[in-house]
Amino acid sequence: MGKINFTADEASILKAYKLSSQNPTKWEEIDHDLEDPFSDLLTSQSNDGDGDPLGLGGVIDLTSLDTESKMSVLISSKSFDPKAFLSAVHPNATYQDLAAGINHLQSSIDARSEAVRVLVEDNFDRFVAVKASTDALYAEMRDGLLSDKAEFASRPLVDYLKRSAVKANQVFLPVLENSAKAQKLRTTLGVFERSKFFFSLPGFLVESIEAGRYEAALRQYNKGKFLLDSRPGQLLPIEAGANTGSSTAQQKRILDKVWVNVEKVMGEMKALLLARLQDPGRSVEEMERGIEILLELNVPEDPIWTYFDSQHKRIMDRMSAAYRTGVSNIDATKSRTTPELSSPNALRQILAAQLQVCIVALESKTPEVVIAQAGGHEVWQATWDMVKIISEVMVSSLPNFWKIARSFLEGKFKRPSSSRRSASQCRQMALDIIKLYINFLSEFFILSDVLSNSPTPNSPEHLPSHSNSLTTAHWLTKILSEVQDCVTEIGALELGEGGLVKGLVESMRWRFEDVLVRSWLRDANCMYALESFAPDLSTPSTTLYLAKLESFMRHLATSAFKIAGGVSTDSGSGVLRVTQQNTVPPAFTSKITRAFLDAIYAVLDGFVVLVAEEAPPGVGSIVAAGVPEREGKQELIDLRDSNTRLLLVISNFSQLSGSLIPSMLSQLENALGISVDDDRKTLMKAVTALDKTLFDGYVKPKAAAVAVILREGILDKDMDWYETLQPTEIRPYMYKALMGLVEIHAQISRVAENLLERGMYALVENVAQDALISFKQVKRFGMGGMLRATLEIEFMHQTLARYVSPSAAKTLSELYNKISQAYARRPGDENLQGNLDSVKRTLAESRRATGIEFMCFRAAKERSGKGKKEKEKDEVRERGKEGQRG
Repeated sequence: MGKINFTADEASILKAYKLSSQNPTKWEEIDHDLEDPFSDLLTSQSNDGDGDPLGLGGVIDLTSLDTESKMSVLISSKSFDPKAFLSAVHPNATYQDLAAGINHLQSSIDARSEAVRVLVEDNFDRFVAVKASTDALYAEMRDGLLSDKAEFASRPLVDYLKRSAVKANQVFLPVLENSAKAQKLRTTLGVFERSKFFFSLPGFLVESIEAGRYEAALRQYNKGKFLLDSRPGQLLPIEAGANTGSSTAQQKRILDKVWVNVEKVMGEMKALLLARLQDPGRSVEEMERGIEILLELNVPEDPIWTYFDSQHKRIMDRMSAAYRTGVSNIDATKSRTTPELSSPNALRQILAAQLQVCIVALESKTPEVVIAQAGGHEVWQATWDMVKIISEVMVSSLPNFWKIARSFLEGKFKRPSSSRRSASQCRQMALDIIKLYINFLSEFFILSDVLSNSPTPNSPEHLPSHSNSLTTAHWLTKILSEVQDCVTEIGALELGEGGLVKGLVESMRWRFEDVLVRSWLRDANCMYALESFAPDLSTPSTTLYLAKLESFMRHLATSAFKIAGGVSTDSGSGVLRVTQQNTVPPAFTSKITRAFLDAIYAVLDGFVVLVAEEAPPGVGSIVAAGVPEREGKQELIDLRDSNTRLLLVISNFSQLSGSLIPSMLSQLENALGISVDDDRKTLMKAVTALDKTLFDGYVKPKAAAVAVILREGILDKDMDWYETLQPTEIRPYMYKALMGLVEIHAQISRVAENLLERGMYALVENVAQDALISFKQVKRFGMGGMLRATLEIEFMHQTLARYVSPSAAKTLSELYNKISQAYARRPGDENLQGNLDSVKRTLAESRRATGIEFMCFRAAKERSGKGKKEKEKDEVRERGKEGQRG
């Protein structure tokens, strides 16, 4: 098998790759079929049989020659060069060789010419035939196809060509035009591709602004501006070879047109950012970024002062609008909800009904829910809403305002060119907002300094007049808490307000204490209306009124303590709120103490109303309607009787002076950290005096009624104490007097058993004193009179022995002495012992006969005790001996 030849000639390679040289310097595509030199080269290379035309035996080696050299060496090429041939093929040939070569070349030419001649001779007839045929064809064509009419056969062709051209124009001209447009568009797109960033800059800016990416928009804007100013050729290149002047102008016109759109978009962004500076719903970070961007864009307006002016005006306007709207709403609510007072006692009845519900609610788990919804709560709610809205406006806006203002004071957000406005003006703007807040609250609540000597102003006209003190305390505490929270947040800003907000809180506390004290004292004067005389099962012989009174006083004192700042709650919510107790300033301590004592005095005055001859309005109806059926003793109590109410009041007074008031005063001292010993003594003196007055108001009339019976019996005109016979019975007047005491005893036992001993002791003392006075009016006693007087007084003494106090015993002893001294002995009075025994029997019989009627006067252990008869005998014997000695 022969060897495979992998050698490739140069012409084949150049034809295959459409190159003109094996060492090209630029991209090219050459069609060798249309190029003559390369055609000759290929043709000559196809004639491999051609040897040396000079016959010198030289070999033509074309592998080492380039294309042009090959074309000049090949004898078949149109650009054949003999000199180049000789220098390339026969560079070493001698003259003789060349001469011989010429001869050989001439012989070759002659041989070729002879061959041609022989060829012509051999084919002459053919040439003649061809000539005749050609002439005939020419003649025919001259008459037909090549005639003058046909313009040598070109007219039909021209017509065809014209029609073809028209058709081609119809068909291909739009295609060519579109192709030209496409080429132009490709060229334009090529330019745009190279300047893609700049031409798409307006659209990118719009997208960034719509998405809120203002920093990205600013970066792209600055980049475009830098390229436009320093490298416009990079944005829009100028084609090489084009007219520089016109291209530059066109470039500038295009760039300016694009930049106008960019500036228009950036102008919209500036306007948007300036508008955002006036938008209250933006965060501090957004505002700061907006200001920084506007400063970098160098807008005509100073963005920081645009922010300050707009936000300051907006906050002030919002607070003013909230205040005006709130006050109008409060007044409208008050006008709608204030009840009409048809009588002087109407307000007292309304307050009493409210207090009744609220004080009962204090014992529940959620008292604030009921208290907050009592009378006037609509106005209080509107007031709290007004304060809350104003506070929220300031708290939601001022911290952001001050944060940017503080950054500005620290040197941030300042323009390169100095502003005529002082940086400290932004601090004054913040203080103006705080002052407006203070002015609104001061105007509404009529605030004053704590230590002001000005007279206490009236209650704010906007507050409800028919709201009870517990509801008032609840809402005042809630409003104060709202203001305190607001002030705490403002104080944390460190504005350097010079104690404005702290003074506001103190003034609010002072004013709210005034409002609460007024309501407290007003309701204290109405508290008696809550007395339903329902018994307190936990404390016998007292009513539930005392528990209500204690709850009332404790709750209001605690509320006053909280308002004064005695209890503070740290910021937080839920379980995170920590309550701590603080020291109350002396001014507040004095006000609370005075209010507490005044309220107690007012409550004490209300006790007097309860014991009036007629039941106070509401008392009887409350009892009758609220407790129609009672269990035990209370069912028998007739509350329409002033004496019944008086006993209950006196019983309550005992509990009040003995336990309740001292306990409340001790709690007040512990809470306020003060001592009220002097006030305690004064108060207890007043309580004691009033208790004595009320007690005497019950005892004196009862004792006087019994005294009348005794006086009528002792000083009876039909009774002759000197001539009367020895007594065989006790006269009825004594039974009547003792039965009167039985009735009194029964009433006290039924109403206030704890007052029984005190009342009976006092009655017995009064009865004994009245008996002494009556017997002093008797000038003398006979034996019978002396024994009768002794019998009757002894009967009363023994019957009431349980309630004979030392003072009453002394009075009775004086009475016995008076009878003994007034005894006038007469003849026949010697049988004293026998008379005494008779009196003793009469006394014993009377005691036995009235044992059941007067059993209430006996002590439990004495009612069935032994030695009773012996005791009675000894007492009668002693009385008789005293009469005998007299």
